[in-house]
Formats: sequence, structure tokens, C-alpha cells
Amino acid sequence: MLNKINYYILKKFLYSFLITFLILSSILFIGDFVEQFRKSAGKNVPINVILQLAIFNFPNLISYTLPITSFFSSILAFLILIRNSERIVISGMGISNIKIIIPAIFLYFILGTIFITLINPLISVFDDRYSDLKYEYIDKVDKFASITKNGLWLKQDNYENGLNSVLYAKETKDQGNTLYDFMLLEYDNKGVFNGRIDGNKAKLEDGYWEMYDIQITPKYGETNYKEKFNYRTNIKSEDITDSLSSPSSISIWRLLTFINFLEELGYSAVDFKMHLYGLICLPFFLSSLVFLASTIVKEIKPNDKFSNVIISSLIIIFFLYFISNLLNALGSTSKIHPIIANFSMIIITLLIASIIFYYSELKRKKII
Repeated sequence: MLNKINYYILKKFLYSFLITFLILSSILFIGDFVEQFRKSAGKNVPINVILQLAIFNFPNLISYTLPITSFFSSILAFLILIRNSERIVISGMGISNIKIIIPAIFLYFILGTIFITLINPLISVFDDRYSDLKYEYIDKVDKFASITKNGLWLKQDNYENGLNSVLYAKETKDQGNTLYDFMLLEYDNKGVFNGRIDGNKAKLEDGYWEMYDIQITPKYGETNYKEKFNYRTNIKSEDITDSLSSPSSISIWRLLTFINFLEELGYSAVDFKMHLYGLICLPFFLSSLVFLASTIVKEIKPNDKFSNVIISSLIIIFFLYFISNLLNALGSTSKIHPIIANFSMIIITLLIASIIFYYSELKRKKII
């Protein structure tokens, strides 16, 4: 159970988190609003749409900066306790440094849990809306592919016969480049049905689909069969992959199901696995950052200058950011397993904290 001292420490860390969060949030929102202006320059995007883009993208930006917010808010809370000599008083009551950070660890673990269970589903809704607006007003292109529980749908153009078509496949392989049990419906530029093609297999080549065992059913005329047929298309391999939903647009409650579904369709779901395990690790990572912050300020006295602490904190967080990007790159390219890539950050953070802690202990005892 938490006593009055624990509640007091917990409140200090909560206030510090809210202050740091508001400061970073304001900077991020203003910066992203300016960035949306830059992206929409010369595209006649209404100001209200630009504002919506910034608002819908804001929660996703906050999710990426949550570890930084947690780290610097912990530093701030510790420095406030030190400056007001409150840490000395608390230590004088026989409460060790480890016991002082337990309420903070508890707080950030709860904040991380709330984020992934309640805030993350909201972020996925906002991110999906942001993607739709971005495609409509800035990118001004249609998504080529759509994945449903029934299979893969592709929208394409055939410049050879001037027709549009919708291609559906129940099963895919090779990142959507090979389709099985497919159906293609053709339409003219007025949306009038023009014909249908059914087949067993279609493989995407450079500028055309190589189709096998097909049945061609024109709007007028008799059905005919072909063993092999090349159908012109404007779709490229990367168009299919790029049209898929981003990991952040999928709620954590649907991620595992979506990952299994993607793999059944023949797609690599490594980015979605990285996102899922990253969310699972988040509460533990935030807690480890609190421990790291406590070791950085461990030897600071009330009258000491805090400039060295700030510089050290910036160097350490930059190093962790670099390692995080490296592990994400290795995990996303399947060089290492996504679980290892995400849990390694917790281990590395605790390792750095332990090194700083034991170094300060040895220095205090004048061993080094």
C-alpha cells in the first residue's frame, strides 16, 4: 500500500509529467501545423483542412515522444525534490533512494498501460482519418489496394484498352505480387460494366499481369478460355504495399488478428509486429527510464548547478534514440526478431542506469 510519503512523491512526478507533456505537445503541434502548411503549399488546401490534418496527426506524434516526455519529466521531478531539499528530508526518514522511485515507477507503468489500452485505439482512429485527408488533399492519389477479411482488392487502369478494373483475389503470395483464385471486373470511364475475367493464378510483372487458366466473359459475346493471358496494368509492386494500412492505424486490440490475416495473405507483417511488441514493452520501458533518471541525479546536492545534469540527460537520451532507431531498423528488416528488438531497449536502459549507479557508488567510496 502507498503511504502519505509515496502519495506525495507520486503527485510530484505526475505534475512534472503534465508540465513536460504540455510543453512538448505545444511545440509539436505548432511544428506539425507549419509542416502541414509546407506540404500543402500550391495545392489549394483549405485552412480548416490543414488544421484538421495537424489535429488528427497530433496524437500519433505524441505517442512517439512519450518516452522522451517520461524521461525528462522524471529528471524534472527529481530536481524539484532536490532543490527543495525534500529528498534529503525523505532520506532522513530512513527511506532509501530505491523506495523513493517506486511510486514513480508505479505511476509511469500505469500511464504506459493506460496509453496502450485506452489511448492507442483512439490514435488509430485519428491516424486513419489523417491518412484519408492526406491522400485526398495533399497526395491526391487513390489507394491501389485494400485488404478485407475476404481477401485483397486492387484498383487499376489498363492503358491498352482504356478501361478501369477492380481485381479481387482470395489468396496472395509474394507481398501481393502473386494472386490465386482471382476475379477481375472491367468498367469504362463512365463506370459502365464492360466484362469479367476469372482465373486461377496471376503474377505481377513489369506493367502487366501474367494470368493463367482464365475465363474471359465480355459484356457482349460468348465466354472463352485461355491457358495464359497478359493483362496490362498501371500497378507496381510497391503500390500494393504502400496502400496497406500503417501500423499506427490499427488498434492494439486488432493488431494480432491483422498480423495473422496479413501472413495468411502472403504479406510480411514484420512492421506490424514491431509496432505490437513496441506497445507491449512501452510500460516497462517508461519505468526503466525513471530508474535511469534517478541514477543521473543520484549525487546532485540542493546547491549544485543543474547544467551538468541537463547536458548528461541530453547525451544519454540521444544515445538511446540512436540505439532505438538501430534496433528498429534491424527488427523491420528481420535481421533480429521483433521481440528482441523491442525488449532490448529495456535491457539497455537498465544496463546504462546500473553502470551510472555503480560508478557513482565507487566514486563516492573513492575507489575510482
